[in-house]
Amino acid sequence: MPKLALHGGDRAVTTQLPRPWPHLSRPARQRINALLDSASLSDYALGPEMAEFEEVVADYHNVPYVLGAASGTAALHMAFHAVGVEPGDEVIVPSYSFHATVAPLFLLSAVPVLCDVDPVTGNIDLTDAQRRITGRTKAIVVTHMWGHPVDLDGLATMAARYGLSVVEDGSHAHGARYRGKRVGAFSDAAIFSLGARKMVSGGTGGVLLTSNEEVYRRALLLGHCHERAQLVLPPADCTVGYGANYHLSPLTAAVCTEQYLDLDQRIEVKTSVLEGLNRRLEGIPGLRPPSTAPDVTRGGWYGYKALYDSAELDGLPLDRFVEALQAEGLTVDRPSNRPLHRLNMFTSRKLEPAYYQPGGERPLYREGELPGAESYYEACLSFPAPHLHETCDLLLDQYAEGILKVVKNSGALR
Repeated sequence: MPKLALHGGDRAVTTQLPRPWPHLSRPARQRINALLDSASLSDYALGPEMAEFEEVVADYHNVPYVLGAASGTAALHMAFHAVGVEPGDEVIVPSYSFHATVAPLFLLSAVPVLCDVDPVTGNIDLTDAQRRITGRTKAIVVTHMWGHPVDLDGLATMAARYGLSVVEDGSHAHGARYRGKRVGAFSDAAIFSLGARKMVSGGTGGVLLTSNEEVYRRALLLGHCHERAQLVLPPADCTVGYGANYHLSPLTAAVCTEQYLDLDQRIEVKTSVLEGLNRRLEGIPGLRPPSTAPDVTRGGWYGYKALYDSAELDGLPLDRFVEALQAEGLTVDRPSNRPLHRLNMFTSRKLEPAYYQPGGERPLYREGELPGAESYYEACLSFPAPHLHETCDLLLDQYAEGILKVVKNSGALR
């Protein structure tokens, strides 16, 4: 049996990772150069870059109203405001999500109520969410974790029953589909991040989608000051909107327009790569590739998380397993995001911002209270999805070899 690299043996992975996403296409570079040459670096109205970007996104998602934003977080702030969240209102949020999904609620002095998630997909547990609905609940926000759409039919049924507004956070799920329809068109307002290593990325930015004209108007007035605000209210009534300058840069709009135009082709390539990784992981003791329901697609697969089962390796701790894999040359690690209910903001009121006046007591959380989120986080193993946008069969073969090598030598690691 080959000796583990951790114990002085040869590394299993010798192939370099492909270049990381994002990278600019030639058309995107040409657009950027043209903007730089014309010094068109800002847009307070609705210039050609922003107008084209919003039209392309609206066509892609088949929705009538789209607004660019400075970030996904800004788009969420606009969305929560636009669906009518006010001070003291409760909004249900899945505990396993990026903190930006909940942070704008503090700006609105609303009360975030965390609920549990499914320990297999990391998506919201609608049964637990329903248990947390009260007479003060105004809305529910869902995150399509790692590109896997939530149960949108079940969500719609629950929201209708209790009169709740729905906000979709699609930041992980560009191009994902639920029963054949792209996510982002199932809610009162949906947002997508355009930052970091999202499948559509301009470095930073966000976008809001809605089919409701009133939601669009309210979001615009909060996030788009000056000339853009005057498109929905006369200048005499509203000179600068509500003053939040959440405009999207024309540079970001130009880059993201190009990325939307070829998004489906890039999704096809990335899906092929990650499904190839799935096949290589199938049957390896201790690891489960991500599970995808039969009636959905993951679109851009923002992240690739396998689930670890220590019982299949006689109790080998995940951290020790990761250490051995990294020594073999695999770029894998534990997730950087912990469940929200483990963060200080949700275990203590000491970190509440001075401006936060919710008009009601905010719930705090203890370890063990949301077991699905904890179980999912504790089992997650992150693979380098930002690099897996291009065919790399040799690398994936070596990853599989490295994992099997560690599994077969697991007894020497305990």
